[in-house]
Amino acid sequence: MTTNTTDAENRAAEDATERESNEKTTGAGMTRRRTLQLGTLVGAGSVLGVAGIGADAAAASCDRPDSVVHLDYDDYDSWEEIYRVSNGDRDNMTIVSDPTASGESALQLRVNENQHWGVSTHYDFEGGLFELTGRVSFALNTNWTMGGRNAPSNCRLWNCAIALGEGSAGGGDPDGTNGWSNRMYVTDRGADPNGPFHLLSNTYHMGNGDGTGDHTYLIDGEEYAQGSPEIEPGVWYDFEYYVCVNTVTDGEANADGIVRYWLDDELIFERENFKFTEDYDDNIIDTNGPVGHYGGRYTAPQNLYAYYDDHSMALNGEFEFDSC
Repeated sequence: MTTNTTDAENRAAEDATERESNEKTTGAGMTRRRTLQLGTLVGAGSVLGVAGIGADAAAASCDRPDSVVHLDYDDYDSWEEIYRVSNGDRDNMTIVSDPTASGESALQLRVNENQHWGVSTHYDFEGGLFELTGRVSFALNTNWTMGGRNAPSNCRLWNCAIALGEGSAGGGDPDGTNGWSNRMYVTDRGADPNGPFHLLSNTYHMGNGDGTGDHTYLIDGEEYAQGSPEIEPGVWYDFEYYVCVNTVTDGEANADGIVRYWLDDELIFERENFKFTEDYDDNIIDTNGPVGHYGGRYTAPQNLYAYYDDHSMALNGEFEFDSC
């Protein structure tokens, strides 16, 4: 692959500098003019989700998922036709012709030397979702490095599921009504600063009130980790994520929210006891998408580049599921 070459100690680093905007309409217009949805063209605006029904009812339906969306970057003149921006510099993202995982185009996301933010982007779901399954191919540039400090370093690569609000990111305290999130990071914890690297799942959820999110390093021996995958710079990986909100009984959240990750079809993370929400109207899954954010109180040691291709989403369901 040819690429552009131009725990406790980390939790303090996830500070307010990475707070997500809770505005749902900032950034470029979301035309989605060539997004395929089960073979039909999706019109302007965000994809319609399912709102106003309980999670149990949604899970019991035979019509799952509601729809499948595949974003073929070959079909877009600008990535801003697909995603909006909440943080960072939109100039840090571009469509490139090399490298790609498939087709003729991929996204390149840059985090500049001595900076935190690349850019945080969002594909929004109008009305919200109870379940989201996503797939994306990603790669790190060939000379990606995370050296320069004694403690481990983290860089966020993907917003897996966010309910927008002040509880969803740096310094936030999710209370069941004010946002929550799950994000995937690359980390040099337990790794050489020049790789191969490991992955990290970070979740803001009810009961995690220290304002930093709940970290699970995907390393053998860590609770909920299902292995210790290694991420080599310059290699494409297929990442799949599944997030399902918890059920609610008499206005109280049940501890049954789910997050799962797969890497190249191997289950690498599974946790099924999250409390995300007590509000099905305004605090379910609003958005997901590519992001680059390095550290919090430490910055990128050099220009870093991440690449993304073939972003697909199953809305309110999974790509494959058993018949009723």
